[in-house]
Amino acid sequence: MRYKIKNSVWIILAIEIVFWAIAYAVWNYFTSKVDEFRFEHPKYLWGLVIIRVIILIFLLSLSRKNIRLKRFASIKLLDKLVKGVSTFRSTLKFILFLLASSFLIIAWANPQFGKNERKMKTSGIEIMLALDVSNSMLAKDLDDKRNRLEVAKLGITQLLKKLKGDRVGVVVFAGAAYNYIPITNDYDYVKTEMLSIDPGMVSSQGTAIGAAIETAVQSFDEESKSKKAIIVFTDGENHEDNANDAAKSTYKDGIKVFTVGMGTPKAVPIPKDESGRRFHKDKFGNTVLTKLNEKMLLDVATSGGGLYERAIGTSINMDNILTNIGKIEKSTFKAKTFMEYEDRFQWFLGVGILLLILEIFIPGRSKISYDE
Repeated sequence: MRYKIKNSVWIILAIEIVFWAIAYAVWNYFTSKVDEFRFEHPKYLWGLVIIRVIILIFLLSLSRKNIRLKRFASIKLLDKLVKGVSTFRSTLKFILFLLASSFLIIAWANPQFGKNERKMKTSGIEIMLALDVSNSMLAKDLDDKRNRLEVAKLGITQLLKKLKGDRVGVVVFAGAAYNYIPITNDYDYVKTEMLSIDPGMVSSQGTAIGAAIETAVQSFDEESKSKKAIIVFTDGENHEDNANDAAKSTYKDGIKVFTVGMGTPKAVPIPKDESGRRFHKDKFGNTVLTKLNEKMLLDVATSGGGLYERAIGTSINMDNILTNIGKIEKSTFKAKTFMEYEDRFQWFLGVGILLLILEIFIPGRSKISYDE
C-alpha cells in the first residue's frame, strides 16, 4: 500500500472549490449589501493565495515518500511498513491545517463593521518640515550607525508623536526644493512616506535653504486661515541663496521659521555608500569634507522669528521649538466625519484555532494490530 496522490488531489480540489465559492459569496454579499463593512488590513488577504503553495509542497512530500518506500523496501516488506497508513487521514489533516491557516489570515486582516458616524473638529496650526537631502547629509558625525538624514528622520518621528491636531507636510531640498508630502493630519502616512526619502532624490546638489522656505510657504493650504510655521532640518553647508531674506520675508507674512542643525562643527568626509569606506572627492581628487554651519542656521532662525536647535548624537531636543510653536494661536480645522468600526476578527481566530486543535488530535494512521 502506498499514498494515493490522485485521491488527495481530488479531495483537496473539491474542498478548495467549496472554500473559494463560499468566500466569494460572503465577500460579494458584504461588499455590496453592507456599506460599513471593511478589512482593516486588506493587503494581508494576499496570504490566502500565497498559503496555497503548501498544497504543492504536500503533494510533493507524498510523492517523495512513495519513491522512498519503493526504493528501500520489497513489495512484501512494503505492505508491512505502510500498514495503517491512510491517504484519507493524511489528506484530512492537511486540509484542516490549510483551512485553519486561511481563517487565521482572515482574522489577521481584521474584518470590521461600522458602528456609527461621528464628526470631529480639530484645532492646531500648519507645520511644513523642510528636510535637507543633499549628499552632505550622508555624513555620520552624529552617530556611528546613522547618518545625518537618518537622525533627522528619527527626530521628525519623535516630533510627530508630540503633535496634537496640527497638520504637517514635508519639503525636500538640496540645490532645489519641492513639496514631497502634502500637508495632512495623518501622521502615520507622513512617517511611511518618509521612509523613501534619501540623498540623491534631488539631482542638483547644494543647500538651497531659501528655496526650501519659499517652497514650504507655497505648500501650505491656500484656503486655510490657520497659523503656520516652518522647521528646517539641515547642516546648513554650501548654502546657495539668501536664506536670511527668505526667512525674514516669510516672518513678515506671519510664518515663523525654525532651524535644526544636523551635524557637528568638526569637518568629516562624506561617504559615497553604506559601507563608509568610499568618500566623495572633488575634481582634484581631494576628499570632500563637511561640517555644520551653525552660525548661518542661527541667523536664519533669528530672521524668521523662530528658534535654533542642534542635534546631539541621535537626540534632537524639540521641546523649546514646540513650546514656541504652542504659543502660536491655534485655528479650528474643518469638521471631518469618522466612522467607528468594531473588530470581528475574533470569530475567524476562534475557528482557526479550533481547526488546528482538530488537526492535532486526528492521527495520521489508523490503528495497527500486531497480532498477525
